Amino acid sequence: MSKQDDMTAYLPPFLTSLKEMAELLKAEAPEFDKQNDSIFDLTDQLFVPTATWGLSRWEKILNVPRESGDTDEIRRLRLISKMSNIPPITYRAIEQAVNRFLKNPSAQVRLLPGEYRFNVDINVDDLQHMNELIEAIENMKPAHLAYTLRGGLNETLQIKDTVILNHRRYRTASELKVGYSVTLNNNEVVLT
Repeated sequence: MSKQDDMTAYLPPFLTSLKEMAELLKAEAPEFDKQNDSIFDLTDQLFVPTATWGLSRWEKILNVPRESGDTDEIRRLRLISKMSNIPPITYRAIEQAVNRFLKNPSAQVRLLPGEYRFNVDINVDDLQHMNELIEAIENMKPAHLAYTLRGGLNETLQIKDTVILNHRRYRTASELKVGYSVTLNNNEVVLT
């Protein structure tokens, strides 16, 4: 079906029978075809696998040098190769990036599998350049992961206390007799 037939289908029947309308559609249909082709050609340039005259723009954006004698296919392959060379981000890479912002590198990244997030533990005493630190994490982390930045103190705590555990067994109602205590036995353990 041609563009002229498409345009005619949108019109009411009484207009399609007019000679002037038929001539108007005959003149405008090729212009609409050209416009549609231009739109599709332009959108093709937005993607490297379909780009033709837009490859030079992609080469400039990705800083890929063009060599003389390269075909469009070779140029596309070089661009796709450059775009796919983004290394995967690991928790160690995030840890190293966070440690660059700390006085004493003490960051620990803990992945939480199944929750699509991770925790970044930082010693509060080492914290500096907080805005830059958050920006670096935001730029590095995969888009589908959330994170929690947790400040803490890395000190060992020593608790000194005495705990007394009593394991008492009480007599049942049938075992109770006059003169007996309510407890059958009393085991006491002291933990220090």
